[in-house]
Amino acid sequence: MIVVIGSPSVLPADPGGRATATGRPTDVARAAIDAGSSVQLVGKVGDDPAGDALLLALADAGIGHVAVLRDPARATPLAPAPAPVPDLESMLVDDDAFDLPDPAPPGGSGTASGPLPTIDAGDLELALRYLPDHRIVVVAEALDAAARDAVISDCSYVGAQLVVILEPSAASPELPPDATAFEAPESDPDGVFARTVGRFAAALDQGVPGPAALAQATAGAGWQASPA
Repeated sequence: MIVVIGSPSVLPADPGGRATATGRPTDVARAAIDAGSSVQLVGKVGDDPAGDALLLALADAGIGHVAVLRDPARATPLAPAPAPVPDLESMLVDDDAFDLPDPAPPGGSGTASGPLPTIDAGDLELALRYLPDHRIVVVAEALDAAARDAVISDCSYVGAQLVVILEPSAASPELPPDATAFEAPESDPDGVFARTVGRFAAALDQGVPGPAALAQATAGAGWQASPA
């Protein structure tokens, strides 16, 4: 089993529809599931209607969420709605219709009223004890030093392999020599980076050695080879 650490966000549904779980942790988890592994997400969401919708969306996606904590003092992260695409008729009658709005900033999480949930060392110690059978741990969001140490200690104790996503241009933390670190791109609009990490974790979970797991992940995630 793979544990993905990181709080998801939710894209609210249109009337009559279902909300969608979004964000890098969710994308990594979904890719690992698509590659044949079982995944549990460890994160924190608000104890609010958006959080209720988010847990239902995780269930719809087949992502385990028994260790997703609820925080009544903080709001569930909301993903920005996609920019509307002008229809052809409006383009023909409106000279300004081609001035499309700027795209939403990368990162996947929007805002909600109040502070957003954060994962601390105590949350991780509790969650990882509740999920004793994990073989791979993917840290998909930035953690403080104490929380990161809690994850490293858990991996050492249970013999799990650690995969860490580093924020762009961030200083690399001290990690165990057998850990794998990926630096995230400034943006991942097509989700290729997240899919690569998720498929890499799935390959490791299924016993594929590191270099072969990376080759398998990049091929499966949609990377295009550069022409010679």
